[in-house]
Amino acid sequence: MGKCKVKSKVAFSVVKEQTAAAVEQTVRCAMNLVEWDQGLGPASIFLKVNLLSREVMPGQCTSPWVFTAVLQEVKERFPDAVVYFGDCEVATSRQVDDAVRNWGILAVGERAGATFVNLSTAPTREVEVGPIFGRLDIPTVLLDAEAIITIPVAKTHCITPFTASLKNQWGLLPRARFKFHPVVHEAIAEVNAFFAPQMKLGVVDLTVAMEGPGPRVGLPKVCDRIMASRDLVALDTAVAQYMGFEREEVEFLLHAERLGLGSMEAEIVGDAFERNPFARGQGQDYVVYRWRDRFADMPVFRAFLLQDWFFKPLGWVASWYARHFWYNNKGRPRALEVCRTTGYGAEFIDLVEPDG
Repeated sequence: MGKCKVKSKVAFSVVKEQTAAAVEQTVRCAMNLVEWDQGLGPASIFLKVNLLSREVMPGQCTSPWVFTAVLQEVKERFPDAVVYFGDCEVATSRQVDDAVRNWGILAVGERAGATFVNLSTAPTREVEVGPIFGRLDIPTVLLDAEAIITIPVAKTHCITPFTASLKNQWGLLPRARFKFHPVVHEAIAEVNAFFAPQMKLGVVDLTVAMEGPGPRVGLPKVCDRIMASRDLVALDTAVAQYMGFEREEVEFLLHAERLGLGSMEAEIVGDAFERNPFARGQGQDYVVYRWRDRFADMPVFRAFLLQDWFFKPLGWVASWYARHFWYNNKGRPRALEVCRTTGYGAEFIDLVEPDG
Protein backbone atom coordinates (compact mmCIF):
# COMPACT_ATOMS: atom_id res chain seq x y z
CA MET A 1 0.00 0.00 0.00
CA GLY A 2 1.20 3.52 -0.78
CA LYS A 3 1.75 6.08 1.89
CA CYS A 4 -1.11 8.44 2.69
CA LYS A 5 -0.05 12.05 2.38
CA VAL A 6 -0.54 14.10 5.51
CA LYS A 7 -3.05 16.89 5.01
CA SER A 8 -2.14 20.32 6.33
CA LYS A 9 -4.77 22.67 7.71
CA VAL A 10 -5.71 25.58 5.48
CA ALA A 11 -8.17 28.14 6.82
CA PHE A 12 -10.75 29.38 4.33
CA SER A 13 -12.66 32.28 5.85
CA VAL A 14 -15.41 34.45 4.39
CA VAL A 15 -15.42 38.17 5.21
CA LYS A 16 -19.02 38.78 6.24
CA GLU A 17 -18.97 42.56 5.87
CA GLN A 18 -16.80 44.80 3.68
CA THR A 19 -15.29 46.86 6.49
CA ALA A 20 -11.82 47.03 7.99
CA ALA A 21 -13.12 45.75 11.33
CA ALA A 22 -14.76 42.70 9.72
CA VAL A 23 -11.63 41.92 7.69
CA GLU A 24 -9.43 42.17 10.77
CA GLN A 25 -11.71 39.83 12.72
CA THR A 26 -11.72 37.33 9.83
CA VAL A 27 -7.93 37.37 9.52
CA ARG A 28 -7.41 36.73 13.21
CA CYS A 29 -9.99 33.95 13.17
CA ALA A 30 -8.23 32.30 10.21
CA MET A 31 -4.86 32.51 11.96
CA ASN A 32 -6.24 30.83 15.05
CA LEU A 33 -8.01 28.13 13.05
CA VAL A 34 -4.58 26.91 11.90
CA GLU A 35 -3.03 27.37 15.37
CA TRP A 36 -0.51 29.79 13.96
CA ASP A 37 1.38 30.32 17.22
CA GLN A 38 1.83 26.64 18.06
CA GLY A 39 5.39 26.05 19.25
CA LEU A 40 6.45 29.66 18.67
CA GLY A 41 8.24 31.93 21.10
CA PRO A 42 10.15 34.23 18.77
CA ALA A 43 12.16 37.23 19.88
CA SER A 44 12.13 38.75 16.36
CA ILE A 45 9.49 38.47 13.63
CA PHE A 46 9.51 39.74 10.05
CA LEU A 47 6.20 40.37 8.26
CA LYS A 48 6.61 40.18 4.47
CA VAL A 49 4.04 42.35 2.73
CA ASN A 50 3.60 42.99 -0.99
CA LEU A 51 4.46 46.59 -1.90
CA LEU A 52 4.61 46.39 -5.69
CA SER A 53 3.21 49.82 -6.55
CA ARG A 54 3.27 53.34 -5.12
CA GLU A 55 -0.07 53.98 -6.84
CA VAL A 56 -3.08 52.65 -4.94
CA MET A 57 -5.21 50.27 -6.99
CA PRO A 58 -7.07 47.62 -4.94
CA GLY A 59 -5.62 44.19 -5.53
CA GLN A 60 -2.07 45.32 -6.33
CA CYS A 61 -0.62 45.28 -2.81
CA THR A 62 -1.38 43.84 0.61
CA SER A 63 -4.30 45.79 2.05
CA PRO A 64 -3.56 47.72 5.25
CA TRP A 65 -6.43 46.11 7.18
CA VAL A 66 -5.09 42.59 6.54
CA PHE A 67 -1.64 43.76 7.63
CA THR A 68 -3.22 45.42 10.69
CA ALA A 69 -4.90 42.19 11.76
CA VAL A 70 -1.75 40.07 11.45
CA LEU A 71 0.33 42.66 13.26
CA GLN A 72 -2.18 43.01 16.11
CA GLU A 73 -2.41 39.26 16.54
CA VAL A 74 1.39 38.96 16.61
CA LYS A 75 1.84 41.83 19.07
CA GLU A 76 -0.83 40.53 21.43
CA ARG A 77 0.53 36.99 21.39
CA PHE A 78 4.21 38.00 21.61
CA PRO A 79 4.30 41.47 23.20
CA ASP A 80 8.06 41.37 23.80
CA ALA A 81 8.99 40.37 20.25
CA VAL A 82 10.73 42.85 17.97
CA VAL A 83 8.61 43.09 14.81
CA TYR A 84 9.83 44.23 11.39
CA PHE A 85 7.90 44.53 8.13
CA GLY A 86 8.80 45.32 4.55
CA ASP A 87 9.48 44.34 0.96
CA CYS A 88 12.16 44.92 -1.67
CA GLU A 89 12.22 46.99 -4.85
CA VAL A 90 11.32 45.51 -8.21
CA ALA A 91 14.13 45.37 -10.75
CA THR A 92 13.13 48.44 -12.71
CA SER A 93 11.75 50.98 -10.23
CA ARG A 94 12.08 52.30 -6.72
CA GLN A 95 8.62 52.05 -5.25
CA VAL A 96 8.80 50.54 -1.76
CA ASP A 97 9.35 53.69 0.33
CA ASP A 98 6.47 55.48 -1.39
CA ALA A 99 4.22 52.41 -1.47
CA VAL A 100 4.48 51.69 2.24
CA ARG A 101 3.32 55.25 2.96
CA ASN A 102 0.70 55.56 0.23
CA TRP A 103 -0.97 52.26 1.14
CA GLY A 104 -1.23 53.23 4.81
CA ILE A 105 0.94 50.34 5.97
CA LEU A 106 3.75 52.48 7.38
CA ALA A 107 1.35 54.34 9.68
CA VAL A 108 -0.17 51.07 10.91
CA GLY A 109 3.23 49.58 11.65
CA GLU A 110 4.60 52.64 13.41
CA ARG A 111 1.52 52.93 15.63
CA ALA A 112 2.07 49.35 16.75
CA GLY A 113 5.78 49.85 17.40
CA ALA A 114 6.96 47.77 14.42
CA THR A 115 9.92 48.82 12.25
CA PHE A 116 9.75 49.19 8.46
CA VAL A 117 12.66 47.81 6.42
CA ASN A 118 13.29 48.39 2.73
CA LEU A 119 15.03 45.11 1.97
CA SER A 120 16.82 46.58 -1.06
CA THR A 121 18.72 49.12 1.04
CA ALA A 122 19.10 47.16 4.29
CA PRO A 123 22.47 45.77 5.46
CA THR A 124 23.20 42.33 4.00
CA ARG A 125 25.36 39.28 4.57
CA GLU A 126 26.56 36.98 1.80
CA VAL A 127 25.31 33.42 2.23
CA GLU A 128 24.88 30.28 0.14
CA VAL A 129 21.22 30.08 -0.90
CA GLY A 130 21.26 26.98 -3.11
CA PRO A 131 22.43 25.49 -6.43
CA ILE A 132 20.36 27.91 -8.56
CA PHE A 133 21.12 31.18 -6.78
CA GLY A 134 24.54 30.30 -5.42
CA ARG A 135 25.85 32.91 -2.99
CA LEU A 136 23.69 36.01 -2.56
CA ASP A 137 23.58 39.07 -0.34
CA ILE A 138 20.60 38.53 1.98
CA PRO A 139 19.35 41.23 4.36
CA THR A 140 20.58 40.53 7.88
CA VAL A 141 17.15 41.40 9.30
CA LEU A 142 15.85 38.27 7.54
CA LEU A 143 18.78 36.07 8.49
CA ASP A 144 18.41 37.08 12.14
CA ALA A 145 14.60 36.78 12.28
CA GLU A 146 13.34 33.81 14.26
CA ALA A 147 10.00 33.83 12.44
CA ILE A 148 8.79 35.12 9.07
CA ILE A 149 5.11 35.55 8.27
CA THR A 150 4.25 36.18 4.64
CA ILE A 151 1.18 38.32 3.84
CA PRO A 152 0.63 38.43 0.07
CA VAL A 153 -2.36 39.53 -1.98
CA ALA A 154 -3.51 36.86 -4.45
CA LYS A 155 -2.98 37.84 -8.08
CA THR A 156 -2.70 36.24 -11.49
CA HIS A 157 0.80 36.69 -12.88
CA CYS A 158 2.37 37.05 -16.32
CA ILE A 159 5.38 34.86 -15.49
CA THR A 160 3.91 32.30 -13.11
CA PRO A 161 0.20 31.37 -13.22
CA PHE A 162 -0.45 33.26 -10.00
CA THR A 163 1.29 34.76 -6.98
CA ALA A 164 0.44 34.06 -3.36
CA SER A 165 2.44 32.89 -0.34
CA LEU A 166 5.35 31.04 -2.03
CA LYS A 167 5.89 33.60 -4.79
CA ASN A 168 5.84 36.39 -2.18
CA GLN A 169 9.24 35.19 -0.97
CA TRP A 170 10.68 36.23 -4.33
CA GLY A 171 10.59 39.65 -2.72
CA LEU A 172 13.00 38.59 0.02
CA LEU A 173 15.84 38.67 -2.53
CA PRO A 174 16.88 42.30 -2.91
CA ARG A 175 18.76 42.22 -6.21
CA ALA A 176 18.84 40.81 -9.76
CA ARG A 177 15.87 38.46 -9.46
CA PHE A 178 15.02 38.91 -13.15
CA LYS A 179 18.15 36.97 -14.07
CA PHE A 180 16.49 33.83 -12.74
CA HIS A 181 13.24 34.20 -14.72
CA PRO A 182 14.18 31.33 -17.09
CA VAL A 183 14.10 28.98 -14.07
CA VAL A 184 11.58 30.94 -12.02
CA HIS A 185 9.58 27.94 -10.77
CA GLU A 186 12.63 26.09 -9.48
CA ALA A 187 13.99 29.37 -8.08
CA ILE A 188 10.78 30.10 -6.14
CA ALA A 189 11.03 26.67 -4.55
CA GLU A 190 14.70 27.21 -3.72
CA VAL A 191 14.25 30.57 -2.00
CA ASN A 192 11.43 29.08 0.06
CA ALA A 193 13.67 26.15 0.98
CA PHE A 194 16.32 28.58 2.18
CA PHE A 195 13.89 30.44 4.44
CA ALA A 196 11.89 27.34 5.44
CA PRO A 197 13.27 27.09 9.02
CA GLN A 198 11.97 30.62 9.75
CA MET A 199 8.79 30.56 7.65
CA LYS A 200 5.95 30.03 10.13
CA LEU A 201 2.74 31.25 8.49
CA GLY A 202 1.14 32.51 5.32
CA VAL A 203 -1.94 34.75 5.30
CA VAL A 204 -3.32 35.39 1.80
CA ASP A 205 -5.30 38.58 1.22
CA LEU A 206 -8.29 37.72 -0.97
CA THR A 207 -10.46 40.62 0.11
CA VAL A 208 -9.75 42.40 -3.17
CA ALA A 209 -7.47 40.31 -5.38
CA MET A 210 -6.32 40.78 -9.00
CA GLU A 211 -7.14 38.91 -12.21
CA GLY A 212 -6.03 39.29 -15.82
CA PRO A 213 -2.57 40.64 -16.67
CA GLY A 214 -1.21 40.77 -13.13
CA PRO A 215 0.69 41.39 -11.01
CA ARG A 216 0.39 45.09 -11.79
CA VAL A 217 -1.99 45.98 -14.62
CA GLY A 218 -4.80 43.52 -13.98
CA LEU A 219 -8.37 44.03 -12.81
CA PRO A 220 -9.47 44.17 -9.17
CA LYS A 221 -11.52 41.11 -8.21
CA VAL A 222 -13.56 41.41 -5.04
CA CYS A 223 -13.55 38.02 -3.31
CA ASP A 224 -14.18 38.73 0.41
CA ARG A 225 -11.97 35.82 1.45
CA ILE A 226 -8.95 35.18 3.68
CA MET A 227 -6.83 32.02 3.53
CA ALA A 228 -4.10 31.01 5.96
CA SER A 229 -1.85 28.08 6.80
CA ARG A 230 1.43 27.14 8.42
CA ASP A 231 2.11 25.00 5.32
CA LEU A 232 2.70 27.34 2.37
CA VAL A 233 2.55 24.52 -0.19
CA ALA A 234 -0.89 23.43 1.03
CA LEU A 235 -1.95 27.07 1.23
CA ASP A 236 -0.96 27.92 -2.33
CA THR A 237 -2.48 24.68 -3.61
CA ALA A 238 -5.81 25.72 -2.09
CA VAL A 239 -5.41 29.29 -3.40
CA ALA A 240 -4.70 27.91 -6.89
CA GLN A 241 -7.83 25.78 -6.77
CA TYR A 242 -9.91 28.74 -5.56
CA MET A 243 -8.58 30.83 -8.47
CA GLY A 244 -9.45 28.10 -10.98
CA PHE A 245 -6.02 26.54 -11.55
CA GLU A 246 -5.24 22.85 -11.38
CA ARG A 247 -2.28 22.05 -9.20
CA GLU A 248 -0.44 20.43 -12.11
CA GLU A 249 -0.44 23.80 -13.91
CA VAL A 250 1.65 25.41 -11.20
CA GLU A 251 5.22 24.18 -11.52
CA PHE A 252 6.58 25.92 -8.42
CA LEU A 253 4.09 23.96 -6.29
CA LEU A 254 5.41 20.69 -7.70
CA HIS A 255 9.01 21.74 -7.09
CA ALA A 256 8.25 22.93 -3.56
CA GLU A 257 6.57 19.67 -2.61
CA ARG A 258 9.48 17.68 -4.06
CA LEU A 259 11.84 19.69 -1.85
CA GLY A 260 9.80 18.68 1.19
CA LEU A 261 8.50 22.19 1.90
CA GLY A 262 4.94 21.02 2.49
CA SER A 263 2.06 18.98 1.17
CA MET A 264 -0.25 19.69 -1.74
CA GLU A 265 -2.99 17.92 0.21
CA ALA A 266 -5.01 20.41 2.23
CA GLU A 267 -7.57 19.98 4.97
CA ILE A 268 -9.85 23.00 4.63
CA VAL A 269 -11.08 24.40 7.95
CA GLY A 270 -13.47 27.27 8.54
CA ASP A 271 -16.06 28.11 5.90
CA ALA A 272 -17.18 25.90 3.02
CA PHE A 273 -14.62 25.96 0.20
CA GLU A 274 -15.58 26.89 -3.34
CA ARG A 275 -13.88 27.87 -6.57
CA ASN A 276 -14.00 31.36 -8.05
CA PRO A 277 -12.09 31.23 -11.37
CA PHE A 278 -9.95 34.24 -12.21
CA ALA A 279 -9.37 35.65 -15.68
CA ARG A 280 -5.83 34.66 -16.53
CA GLY A 281 -2.95 36.89 -17.49
CA GLN A 282 -0.74 36.28 -20.50
CA GLY A 283 2.87 37.23 -21.16
CA GLN A 284 1.82 39.33 -24.16
CA ASP A 285 -0.02 41.69 -21.83
CA TYR A 286 3.34 43.08 -20.69
CA VAL A 287 5.76 44.92 -22.96
CA VAL A 288 8.87 43.28 -21.49
CA TYR A 289 7.50 39.74 -21.60
CA ARG A 290 5.96 40.16 -25.06
CA TRP A 291 9.44 40.88 -26.35
CA ARG A 292 10.89 38.07 -24.26
CA ASP A 293 8.39 35.53 -25.60
CA ARG A 294 8.82 36.69 -29.19
CA PHE A 295 12.57 36.19 -29.13
CA ALA A 296 12.85 33.49 -26.46
CA ASP A 297 14.36 30.97 -28.88
CA MET A 298 17.14 33.30 -29.94
CA PRO A 299 20.17 32.56 -27.70
CA VAL A 300 21.78 35.91 -28.45
CA PHE A 301 18.65 37.80 -27.41
CA ARG A 302 18.26 35.72 -24.23
CA ALA A 303 21.88 36.49 -23.32
CA PHE A 304 21.24 40.23 -23.79
CA LEU A 305 17.91 40.14 -21.93
CA LEU A 306 19.52 38.90 -18.75
CA GLN A 307 22.07 41.71 -18.66
CA ASP A 308 21.36 44.71 -16.42
CA TRP A 309 22.15 47.24 -19.16
CA PHE A 310 19.57 45.65 -21.49
CA PHE A 311 16.78 44.49 -19.19
CA LYS A 312 16.55 47.51 -16.92
CA PRO A 313 15.89 50.16 -19.61
CA LEU A 314 13.25 47.89 -21.17
CA GLY A 315 11.75 47.28 -17.74
CA TRP A 316 11.85 51.01 -16.98
CA VAL A 317 9.68 51.63 -20.04
CA ALA A 318 7.17 49.06 -18.81
CA SER A 319 7.16 50.60 -15.32
CA TRP A 320 6.72 54.10 -16.73
CA TYR A 321 3.79 52.86 -18.81
CA ALA A 322 2.19 51.18 -15.77
CA ARG A 323 2.67 54.21 -13.51
CA HIS A 324 1.76 57.06 -15.81
CA PHE A 325 -0.30 55.88 -18.75
CA TRP A 326 -2.02 52.73 -17.49
CA TYR A 327 -2.76 53.95 -13.96
CA ASN A 328 -4.12 57.33 -15.03
CA ASN A 329 -6.25 55.90 -17.83
CA LYS A 330 -7.28 52.49 -16.46
CA GLY A 331 -5.98 51.77 -12.97
CA ARG A 332 -7.31 54.80 -11.14
CA PRO A 333 -10.79 54.59 -12.70
CA ARG A 334 -10.95 50.94 -11.64
CA ALA A 335 -9.80 51.87 -8.14
CA LEU A 336 -12.53 54.49 -7.90
CA GLU A 337 -15.07 51.96 -9.15
CA VAL A 338 -14.16 49.62 -6.27
CA CYS A 339 -14.56 52.59 -3.93
CA ARG A 340 -17.99 53.42 -5.34
CA THR A 341 -19.42 49.92 -5.60
CA THR A 342 -18.12 48.04 -2.54
CA GLY A 343 -17.98 48.52 1.19
CA TYR A 344 -14.20 48.64 0.89
CA GLY A 345 -14.54 52.11 -0.59
CA ALA A 346 -14.68 53.65 2.87
CA GLU A 347 -11.26 52.14 3.53
CA PHE A 348 -9.69 52.72 0.11
CA ILE A 349 -10.96 56.17 -0.87
CA ASP A 350 -8.55 58.11 1.34
CA LEU A 351 -5.67 56.10 -0.13
CA VAL A 352 -6.77 56.50 -3.75
CA GLU A 353 -7.61 60.20 -3.31
CA PRO A 354 -5.50 61.39 -0.35
CA ASP A 355 -6.16 65.03 -1.22
CA GLY A 356 -9.80 64.51 -2.16
